[in-house]
Amino acid sequence: MADILIDKSYIRSFFGIEDSPEGEDELEEIMSKLERVEYIHGQDIVVIDDEPDGMYFLESGTAMVIDREGQQVNILHEGQYFGEYAVLARKRRLTTVRSHGKTVVYRLGTDDMMDILIRHPDTYGEFMKRVYSQVEHKHKELLMLSRMRRGILQHPQNQTPLTPMKMILRYGILAQFFFLSLIFIPTGTAAPVFLLPLVLMVVYVLITRQTVESLIVAGLYAAMLYMRSGLSVSYTESLLNTIGDTNNVFTVFVMALLGAFVSLIEASGAVTAFKKRVDKNVKSARGVKLTILFITLVTGIDDFLNHTCASTSTNASSEKNRVSCEERSLMLSFLPTVMCSFIPISLWSIFVIGSITPSMSRTGFAVFVRSIPFNFFSIVVVLAMLLFCFGKLPLIGRLKEARRRVENGGKLWPSGSERFLLQEEPEVWGRLWNIMLPVVFLAASSLTLRSLFDHSFAVDSACGLVATLIFMFLLYCAQGLMSPEQFTEYMISGIQSMALPIILYLLTMCFSTLLNQQAMSAYLNDTVAFLKPVAPLLPAALFLISTLLTVALGSSWAMYAIAFPIAVHIAGAVGINVPLCIGAVCAAGIAGEKNCLFSSDSTSVGEAIGCDPSVVLSIRLTYSIIFTLITLLLYIAAGFLLR
Repeated sequence: MADILIDKSYIRSFFGIEDSPEGEDELEEIMSKLERVEYIHGQDIVVIDDEPDGMYFLESGTAMVIDREGQQVNILHEGQYFGEYAVLARKRRLTTVRSHGKTVVYRLGTDDMMDILIRHPDTYGEFMKRVYSQVEHKHKELLMLSRMRRGILQHPQNQTPLTPMKMILRYGILAQFFFLSLIFIPTGTAAPVFLLPLVLMVVYVLITRQTVESLIVAGLYAAMLYMRSGLSVSYTESLLNTIGDTNNVFTVFVMALLGAFVSLIEASGAVTAFKKRVDKNVKSARGVKLTILFITLVTGIDDFLNHTCASTSTNASSEKNRVSCEERSLMLSFLPTVMCSFIPISLWSIFVIGSITPSMSRTGFAVFVRSIPFNFFSIVVVLAMLLFCFGKLPLIGRLKEARRRVENGGKLWPSGSERFLLQEEPEVWGRLWNIMLPVVFLAASSLTLRSLFDHSFAVDSACGLVATLIFMFLLYCAQGLMSPEQFTEYMISGIQSMALPIILYLLTMCFSTLLNQQAMSAYLNDTVAFLKPVAPLLPAALFLISTLLTVALGSSWAMYAIAFPIAVHIAGAVGINVPLCIGAVCAAGIAGEKNCLFSSDSTSVGEAIGCDPSVVLSIRLTYSIIFTLITLLLYIAAGFLLR
């Protein structure tokens, strides 16, 4: 990108100066007060705690923003400005801005700046509004990231509160629908009543884009139709029955302990454990990409953990080996969740297993393991990323532009990414064994402890997690990484972070159970015989419909509540390979989220590697559509081959 000159056109636009004789005089006055200053590499332009001497416009070069702890918290490029907040707030400098290479800036002194703004109230008001709107926008982005760290997706339209009129319309229509259903749907009818809550959920989420609220509304409606004892009483009884179910208790317990496990690993500094080795040993762009692939696999117990480890550890090596942000965004957009789908004791897998179990006559663990080879979307993604690592994957759209830009000596990030170039150095530098030993111990104990006790092979992730937390207590406290009290605090914090996924799981299971109580299983078993002539196409149909449903709902977890019972019963009634159908639904959940326009992936990846989220979204959608179509063809072929 060419340097952005701090000329009359820039200043006129920045201060909103009118194109008039008076405006020209004002513009000439401001230009005469701008002082051009050059800085060499490593020289401080402004220093933290100094009195403000004005604001700065960066004409050329790069400047690093350093906080009080010496950590880089931002990076500035040509055309950007800084230093205005201290002047406006009449406070000392909050950060140091340091030249990275040679830079040229224009300084507008404090008195001159305030004099210009005070003499022009409209300009001053617009300037203040612009400054604080940027701060507010950044705060909203960070808040959205923290909310979407785990659990459901969040559509941007839901950030605006409803007006009283919209509240009355939405919930008034719902109340009328509930009331009319009680009047016109007789108790004990043989009609497929379970379809009404299903349709309500899909329609409601399409209108509101609120996954949790849609599950609650559909669950209330299903409970009312089944129990006929009023909304609150019916739904309360359904939720209590769901919470008391042994399988659900086990799943919730494991999800909570997994949250504690991941929190402790993060607190130990282990998310940076790979960084030193990567910085030292990775010598090529291919090595950076293979490293991302490897780290997301070995830390695949949790998609947030492996995303954090892979992005943190490869930031410096990517810059050294000239790997563009777009190329890393492709891998980090797909691999974290995909790698978790291959590991039966990951958070993602535990949720899926818990969702499958109510539809099976036995635990869903065995059928899930058998379905892993049929998760074609995940397999396609891994193969595509291997091809990408070795330069064999065709580059399309933004990715092709990025490769050309970097090869021509351009920047590693696309235009518009400057405000996302946050690469803070971690406070705690971890050791590799502090992440690998707990992960290996968890896998081994989950496979052996229950088997030794029962004298027969059994996988018990709950026993494995309890044993692993005890092991981590000894490992971390013995090294002095944390005190026993801190260990407990981190563990509790991790459990708290799982509140949303646990709530979503319970709502999902409650809704699924209510559908089954309204004879959904029996109805499907009795009515799907007509599908036998097209049975080979059903796995592909399940994948396609479930993918579209995930895109609409904004959450694969909510989709599983609907799709797994239907898939299991259709497969049994028509005689299709059950693991194939389960694999198709599992794959659809991941494919749907990767094709979703309001997925959290774009923001989280962009923040992690310093790339504009809109670019991340564009790259992800381009390839996810292709991967989805390839997967659909594979399910068509598998349906005929595995009859």
